[in-house]
Amino acid sequence: MKRIFWVLTAVFIVMSCTDNGEIAKAKKTDFLPDSVLTKRWQAIKILKDSIREGDLVLRCGNDHISESLRDFSQQEKLYSHSGIALTHNGEMFIYSNMAGDINPNEIMRRDNVDSFLSPVHNLAAGVYRYDFSKEESAKLKSIVEAHYINRLPFDMNFDLATDHKMYCAEMIAKSVERATANRILIQKSPVTKELRQKYLKMALNKKVVPSVKSGNARKEYWSIDNLYLNPHCREVKRTIFGDPQQLIRFPTPENYTH
Repeated sequence: MKRIFWVLTAVFIVMSCTDNGEIAKAKKTDFLPDSVLTKRWQAIKILKDSIREGDLVLRCGNDHISESLRDFSQQEKLYSHSGIALTHNGEMFIYSNMAGDINPNEIMRRDNVDSFLSPVHNLAAGVYRYDFSKEESAKLKSIVEAHYINRLPFDMNFDLATDHKMYCAEMIAKSVERATANRILIQKSPVTKELRQKYLKMALNKKVVPSVKSGNARKEYWSIDNLYLNPHCREVKRTIFGDPQQLIRFPTPENYTH
């Protein structure tokens, strides 16, 4: 029973930071009609123009893995991926941690905003803003950039007690708490019996085997809704193109040129 527990309690965090390699194999005929895609890019541009340094940027992929990722949030099941917006050489980028085929090196990445939010690959996107002071915002940037420069590895053991490796939501939550000297605390979600039962088959299929130490300690986790459903965080703008349950497979942003 213990073995099942630690497999289960790690798999949903693995998937919340992992891009599905099957998306990249989608047929070119699965693209949205140009007229629809043009309107969606216009909506993304408006959202993109609202992004400021230090904002939390979220998206919901249009693949079946993203459907599962949304379900790991226990308050609002809307987003599947998360990142922090920071400028570099005058251009805005999204910094995030993920694993999977799209990021085989499993180190922190920095993506162009259009790539991260592409409507070819996503059904929803949102921008959220913490009530940082100027000093806290500068501290956040310093922390996140240091992680990127130091090539922060993705933590396959999902050990919240260590900082030399982190998974996606963990990196953001810890960076926000540290930047604000714990003025802003990010609540964790409990690992529920329902989650363990629902994703047993998924865990076994994925063959996720974290360390025993990590598994036995897993009682709670940071999910994406923990990051923005916080009294110190407000919604700037969100764009939803359709019910995230209406899943369609498209190529990843990296395989689309607009």
